[in-house]
Amino acid sequence: MKILTVAETQTVLAENGLDRVQANSFAIKKSTEAIFYDWHTHPYHQITYARKGTTQVEGPEGRHLLPAGHAIWIPPHTRHRTMIRNLDGISLFFNPIEFPGVYSEIRTFVVTSLLREMFLHALHLSDGASDSSIVVQSFFQTFVLLCKEQIENTARCPFILPRAMHPALQRAMDGALNDLGQTSQSCALAHAGMSERSFRRYFIKETGMTWQEWITQARLFHAATLLAEGGRVTDVSVEVGYASLSAFAKAFTALTGVRPGRFRHQSL
Repeated sequence: MKILTVAETQTVLAENGLDRVQANSFAIKKSTEAIFYDWHTHPYHQITYARKGTTQVEGPEGRHLLPAGHAIWIPPHTRHRTMIRNLDGISLFFNPIEFPGVYSEIRTFVVTSLLREMFLHALHLSDGASDSSIVVQSFFQTFVLLCKEQIENTARCPFILPRAMHPALQRAMDGALNDLGQTSQSCALAHAGMSERSFRRYFIKETGMTWQEWITQARLFHAATLLAEGGRVTDVSVEVGYASLSAFAKAFTALTGVRPGRFRHQSL
């Protein structure tokens, strides 16, 4: 994976015209190998659609999973960093003056067949027509309204791994993420330096999840990344800490809505 520094990430933003507002709405096609963009912000609403591959975006609330067939909405001036895995996708950027007060937090949602075609059509609009065209403006306004409708119809929790603010909980989380296949609650308690009772109380208070729910979510996020890279379902199941393939398949399907094998096929 190519890892960009903050300075290198800012250079990429400038090259794509994202360092300042210069247009109303435009689209960029992204086909890239594995790359990591460091923490950054930009003044546009961003909606990225993953046709193939998978992406993780870390923002103020935690880590968001963007699987194939989904899109993610990142509000303007939202500090975030992005880990892309062999993405074939499209990003649309909207001037916040033209679309004020839409969302204040990152949201992930399913892309319908209509939205998919509109993402593709947006590339042609960006290449040709003037952004002042009434037709272009109407198209993007309709697109944003359809995205908002789809977001409201999509559950908010499944595709985010919450991040805690408490330093002790952060240590426990970081330790678990470094060894998802072998981590346990006893390891988390050791990293946090807290009693089990205090750990449980603070963890639920900050994340809205139990430790077991959080670590399950973290394992499934990692599994999605491995499957999108072509990993075999049985190998991925073991690597992320599942002793039972059926238990892994059940948990993964509950999160993504599709079985692991189908998710792998859709991502490649």
